[in-house]
Amino acid sequence: MKIAKLCRWLWLVNGLQLNKKRRPGVAKKGKNKRGKRQKIVGDDFRVVLDVPERLVLLLLQFLHLTRANWSFLMDRIRQYKTDGTPVYTEWSKSKGRNKGRRYFAAPCDELKLVQKAILNRFLLSVPVHFIRHGGQRGSSILTNAETHAGFAKSMFVVDIINAFPTVFRSRIKANLRRAWLDHCRMFEGVELSEADKEMMLEAIVDLVAWRDRLPQGPPTSPRVLDIVCLRMDEQLYELFYSHSTPFQSYRSTAYVDDLTFSCNADSIPEELRSEALEIVRQNGFLPHTREDKTVYYSPETGRVPVALGLVIGRDGRITMAPYKVNQLRSRIYTLLTKKGELDDVSRGQLQGTIGFIRQVYPRKLPAKLRQIVEQAEWRLSAEKSGATVTIVVEALPELETPTSESSSEGVTSSPTQVKEAMELSA
Repeated sequence: MKIAKLCRWLWLVNGLQLNKKRRPGVAKKGKNKRGKRQKIVGDDFRVVLDVPERLVLLLLQFLHLTRANWSFLMDRIRQYKTDGTPVYTEWSKSKGRNKGRRYFAAPCDELKLVQKAILNRFLLSVPVHFIRHGGQRGSSILTNAETHAGFAKSMFVVDIINAFPTVFRSRIKANLRRAWLDHCRMFEGVELSEADKEMMLEAIVDLVAWRDRLPQGPPTSPRVLDIVCLRMDEQLYELFYSHSTPFQSYRSTAYVDDLTFSCNADSIPEELRSEALEIVRQNGFLPHTREDKTVYYSPETGRVPVALGLVIGRDGRITMAPYKVNQLRSRIYTLLTKKGELDDVSRGQLQGTIGFIRQVYPRKLPAKLRQIVEQAEWRLSAEKSGATVTIVVEALPELETPTSESSSEGVTSSPTQVKEAMELSA
């Protein structure tokens, strides 16, 4: 026993001496504890505050903004430069157990107003590839799925890791320069030097980038990502189109950072899938390696094709995957259990969620969604008529309450479910 204690003591002393001799800055071998995420610090708003008055007037005319809109934003940016008043509200959300976190940056009201003007007056006029179904009006994950419905026998779905922060400020500027120079032709008769055009472009990039990268959260970011991905989309479309034959053809779609490729044959060759992943890497993005993110569906695998949470049937029907149903139920549940009347933001979220569900299921809702959707529609109609709404939460053990962290296999938890008793009064 004494010999064992002596050996243990010698081992500890020897380890301490080795740690002291270790060079500074070299990590110690072994399992490291997970540290805090390092923030990416950049020189934000480097140009927009220095834009001359004559160029500011041109930008206001081009973006259809008032002097007050611009002045309020510049005051907010100056406060950020002097005392650190946040221009973006940053937070993170878990992707699931052992799946990391997703980071968001929501702009303040003054910046969001100007970003919407940049989106509507400039970014939406910049062309993107036709396989894109996000970042523009009239497109959604439903239109993305409809392209493959009734066609796909096999499908290859690729998710890009951290697509938004992968795009640097310099890349945003490079992809917007040509379109901006074309728009500058509208200022016919105005003396604009190349330096003036460059400064106006830098000011626009200042207002859509954050910490030298493309943030996830502003209304402009999805469209900017689509513009940046134009070259990659062209190469991917050319790849699959060149391999199409009268007996085996392909279809390609993209929604933000999700790429979907389908085939009307029983399989997509592995070489073709590898080439597609290599094109993604060559364009500065990194495809996911997790099996639930980059997925291959075919009769050989025995899995039904799923794109962005929507199950794509060979007969043309589109339904929701179990985990998507759970996510939407969880979202409605959270909004319904809020105390008091819904504010404009919550009401818009609830209406949008119900509208999407009704788009996927125009005739008959699935059993898991029927009750809670009817309750939500009842509440919206009651608040619209000016009635008083009282919410009673009761335990319903026979029904499942979804969680937003449900996995793709459709795992759910089953504690409580909402049951509303509405008292309508004039």
